[in-house]
Amino acid sequence: MPRPTPRHASSRPAPAGRLAALALLLGLAGPAAGCLTARGTPDEPVVISFHLEGVEAVDAGHLRNRLATQPSGRYRWSDAWRLDPDALATDRKRVEAYYRERGYYQAKVEKVDVMPAGEGRVRIGMRIVEGPPVKVVRLTVTGLDEAPEARKKAGRLALREGQVFTEAAYDAARAELVGALSSTGYAVATVSQQARVLPEEGTAEVRYDVLPGPRFRFGRVFVAGTAAVPRHRIADQAGIEIRQGDWYDEARLARVQTRVFDLGVFAGVRVSRGTPDPETRTVPVVVAVREAPFRTVRVGPGLGFQVTRWEAQGLASWTDRNYFGELRRVQVDLRAGYAWIPSPFQRKREGVVGLLGLEFSQPGALTRRVDASVRVELEKSLEEAYGFYSERLRLSTPIRVAPRWSFVPSYNLEVYQLQDLVLDAGAPPVQFRNCPGDVCLLSYLEQRLSYDRRDDPITTTRGFYAAISVQEGFHLAGAGYTYLRFLPEVRGYLPLGQSTVLAARVRVGALIPLGEPEAAPVVALFTSGGPLNMRGYGTQRLSPMTYQDSLWVPTGGNGLLDGSLELRTPISGNLGGALFVDAGNVSGASALPTEYQRALDVSQLQLAGGLGIRYATPFGPLRVDVAMRVPTDWSAGVPFAHRFPTVPGGSGHREPIAALHLSLGEAF
Repeated sequence: MPRPTPRHASSRPAPAGRLAALALLLGLAGPAAGCLTARGTPDEPVVISFHLEGVEAVDAGHLRNRLATQPSGRYRWSDAWRLDPDALATDRKRVEAYYRERGYYQAKVEKVDVMPAGEGRVRIGMRIVEGPPVKVVRLTVTGLDEAPEARKKAGRLALREGQVFTEAAYDAARAELVGALSSTGYAVATVSQQARVLPEEGTAEVRYDVLPGPRFRFGRVFVAGTAAVPRHRIADQAGIEIRQGDWYDEARLARVQTRVFDLGVFAGVRVSRGTPDPETRTVPVVVAVREAPFRTVRVGPGLGFQVTRWEAQGLASWTDRNYFGELRRVQVDLRAGYAWIPSPFQRKREGVVGLLGLEFSQPGALTRRVDASVRVELEKSLEEAYGFYSERLRLSTPIRVAPRWSFVPSYNLEVYQLQDLVLDAGAPPVQFRNCPGDVCLLSYLEQRLSYDRRDDPITTTRGFYAAISVQEGFHLAGAGYTYLRFLPEVRGYLPLGQSTVLAARVRVGALIPLGEPEAAPVVALFTSGGPLNMRGYGTQRLSPMTYQDSLWVPTGGNGLLDGSLELRTPISGNLGGALFVDAGNVSGASALPTEYQRALDVSQLQLAGGLGIRYATPFGPLRVDVAMRVPTDWSAGVPFAHRFPTVPGGSGHREPIAALHLSLGEAF
């Protein structure tokens, strides 16, 4: 494929000999500057700074990261980069090539300064003259009229007349033409490209020649590499995206690959087109898979540290992904440990906690798009005002709508037996409403819909995520609570430069009672606070409170509004940092259907700011966050969700103004 080439090209390599001679004089320099502890030798001094001057048209940080010469870190544990004159001379050529890729064909490195900065240290300065960019003055596409379906789909190309000529846009325009052709049935189409670049005149003439060839349809699907997994299961997943006889669309192959891989039993999946048949004008599809081990066992410890709770646990799980064939999945989860409230050093409550979970799922149980899943959980846990045993049942039918969409309707039954209730004489047990005999029951339908455009769910750098959960509670055998519960959430991620990310999140919750005389039980209400949302509070501590047994305990509310804005940036190696602002508000608990609206009053939002440290691990970032709340006027005019009830003879309750959180994984 022809590449754009200038009519006149020249390069001025850096005088490596002169740089080497300068490097030999560095041992005579004065006292070292900066925080770096390491020192080099006169022959191999340490680079303590690298400054690029004259960079305006491109991202200076991205350009610097593409070079072999780098400045040393500022901290004792950081890497010390030593000066290599040969690498510096090559970097000069890299800079000019970097600019050419972006349309600046006359950009030159005018000067490179290597300046002594103390014993065994240097500072490097590189002065760049960018010059004017090359712009596209003529763009021609031939042959596309022979494929009207592709012409309509191609639309505006990435490269257009009047635009700065860049190699990325030049190649992207060709890729767009190829994509438009291959997605409308032209499986053997070719697109050639040519560019005539005149740097002195600042112009470029670009031409794309299209040969569409005949139009093809999808043929048969062939499956290879299976042993225990039935081939028809794989073919069924492929059939969701492609049907024999449809016009050939290259983009559907990637969607087939995602669907097959999401079955969860393959170590590798590759979907490719076979050789097009010119007689039948069909293209076969080949799905090649490599089966992974079907059974896995995971065992490990777990520790949790919060302001109001410490917990040590052991965790284990066993999974069989092909239980008696047909991709039936069985998973057993076990968690056992001990909890202290609020801590082992101040024991208000303590005891054994644990969970046993069993889940069974069958892909394609109803149709090839609809699975069936059953999960049963038994749990013993401890809260600030009570302990409980619970039994939970979930019957769900996950529907595979599209690769980025998830829709899970389910029926849920939850029963909680409350124990060791902490109650003061005369204090109403508001958190135990609708729990006759200290037994809380929830029976509800739930629908969860999500759309995920994130580039990576663990270390996200760009994209967005949107989800909504809707519950409809109803009575079962005369028990339970009738209500509607909504919880939508949106997250967004914007890259700033090469490695810094601005992340934002907001969610709104509303619980609407349907004719009930009392507020919902505590297990259905909203709270906020903790390492995953409003970090200015401990877990569940942003909530209406009640005072019992010398403790303030959260009781939850009908409405929720919280959100976060976070700036994430690397520091050194696996170490990163974050600055964040969190906000949150929770309304009171009431049988009124409009009570949730109190949480939407933005003037009553609780605010907190803080900073965090992240350390990258194979399981996600290990995160430490310290948050400080913005002081609030507790004396008057604040809803009781924040101005908590008054203790006789005392004053309104105030949470600690600072909170520390240790967790694994980003907050959102």
